[in-house]
Amino acid sequence: MKVFIGSVIVVILLCIGLWLLLSPTYTKVGKAAKKYKNFWGDPENGNSTDARKEEK
Repeated sequence: MKVFIGSVIVVILLCIGLWLLLSPTYTKVGKAAKKYKNFWGDPENGNSTDARKEEK
């Protein structure tokens, strides 16, 4: 039982470490997703027009 609990603690610590390593990329991914969402239009509010058409 002690080995199981220790293994679970080690796995949790590894997951937290991996999350801390990857967390700076979350903002980069979010900014890129927001840029593409603005470029292709926002289908959530019923306005799915292409942003490129508005520029013309």
